[in-house]
Amino acid sequence: MPRQPTQQQTAQKATLRHTSLGLALVLLIGLGVLAWWMSPRLLLWFSPVTKVTIAVPTQINSAPMIVATAQGLFAEAGVTVQTQSFLLGKDALKSVLDGKADLAVVADTPFMFAVFGGSDVAILACISQGRRTLAVVAHQDHGISTPQDLVGKSIGLTMGANFPFFLDAMLESNRVDSTSVKRVNLKTDESIAAFKAGTVDAAVVFQPYLAQLQNDLGSRMQTFYAEDVYAFRFMLVGKSAYIDSHPEEIARVLKGLIAANQSIRIDPDKARKQVGEVVKVDDAIMRKLFEPADYEISLDQAMLTALDDQTRWAMKQQIVKEGPMPNYLHLMKYQSLEAVSPSSVRIVR
Repeated sequence: MPRQPTQQQTAQKATLRHTSLGLALVLLIGLGVLAWWMSPRLLLWFSPVTKVTIAVPTQINSAPMIVATAQGLFAEAGVTVQTQSFLLGKDALKSVLDGKADLAVVADTPFMFAVFGGSDVAILACISQGRRTLAVVAHQDHGISTPQDLVGKSIGLTMGANFPFFLDAMLESNRVDSTSVKRVNLKTDESIAAFKAGTVDAAVVFQPYLAQLQNDLGSRMQTFYAEDVYAFRFMLVGKSAYIDSHPEEIARVLKGLIAANQSIRIDPDKARKQVGEVVKVDDAIMRKLFEPADYEISLDQAMLTALDDQTRWAMKQQIVKEGPMPNYLHLMKYQSLEAVSPSSVRIVR
């Protein structure tokens, strides 16, 4: 006859049953929480990555974009990038604002103007900065040997870009009243043609046009830089709504650019030739212009300071309406770059 379980054994079995049920319940709750936490991430990881269209100025300072495209580094990062070519960054930015591109490479001044124009744009990263990218060139036979000789002279430049701010920064650093010169608003090709023809005394030009003019005119031309007070920055920007809704695409684009930056440092000769082919500049000139140290994918405090300085300048010049300063920190999507390369973000928050 089988033995009947004792009261103690029955109690132990009941306790084990309750414990097992409790553990199962805890496990189910844990799995539910995990599924809730993972679901958007799984969706992100396994959802198809869409093509990204980036508007790019065909300039030497766009080197990380050019190298990433030429070396297939965007594809290696897992994203298809289609580029649109423009001469100036302000035109590249317009393509984004018009809904024709997802992202754009642009200098900080046109970005500032877009903010004041009510556009919901944000910065993802700075991709380059150069101290001798912009300069004022002047005809020596027009009586110009020093920046002070520009007083009363005509200067060709393109408004709406970073040229006017650079000009004023250069004049101020040389103690020349910015109102004492005559600004002539011209498109880039018109400005260079007018300078060559001598119909303007001076012009604000950027590389590689600057190097070509120096090569053509030699000692007949004076060149005035402002490297102590101005850095030419190219930034990767886009509409906030697009950036927020495409985190995976943004991450992969940034990875491709970081890989391009590394390639520029490791094999500068290869990168220089690839950039020269795109911007159509002879390699002999490119050797004088291409500085690997100018290229770094980053967000730093100096960029915020520069945007503040340009905003105050635009208000003083009555180019934009005077009012509260925009909070440019809030217009930096630093979280995107921080997730990919934490050391590249150096801003005070």
